[in-house]
Amino acid sequence: YAQFDKGDLFVGGNFGFSINNNESSNPSSSTQYSINLNPNLGYFISDRSAIGVIPQISFFKSTTTTSTDTKITRKDASGGIGLFYRRYFPVIDNFYIFLEPRAIFNMGLVGNERPNYFGVSLMPGASYKISNKWMVEANFGGIAYNTTCGDIGTNQAYNNSRFSFDLITANSIGIIYFINQKEQ
Repeated sequence: YAQFDKGDLFVGGNFGFSINNNESSNPSSSTQYSINLNPNLGYFISDRSAIGVIPQISFFKSTTTTSTDTKITRKDASGGIGLFYRRYFPVIDNFYIFLEPRAIFNMGLVGNERPNYFGVSLMPGASYKISNKWMVEANFGGIAYNTTCGDIGTNQAYNNSRFSFDLITANSIGIIYFINQKEQ
């Protein structure tokens, strides 16, 4: 089961969750929670290349307690879609490295601030096919450019751009299930 076939269809993705607590001496504190869901659906256009879509949804909640014991709560949700192309390079039986260029558009759905996000990236990764139907994978950061723009209140707009090269901290682990792969 070490190969892919043109027409193979797969679903997969990754999930992220984070909690951040901050305290200062003035005294004030804040707690932030975020959840990110990044499923993907892919289709093999050849025995080593796949294309696909990445629907995305993110939730964020922040609670800040000021020095006067006032609580400020912020809740946001965002969603979007991405496209990817992935090229696999076999290393040994069932083990592959890959390169994945992708483009993602995301926008704020709920909250006071509704930013728009667009990003492009080139990510290296590795995958191991553990059975005919299942594969685990890891992405290792890569090169990325993104821009975020939006409005904060009346007549206050912003536009932030970022270029990054990171192979150490921007990693993710995911799993893939092959929907229609034949027994080999």
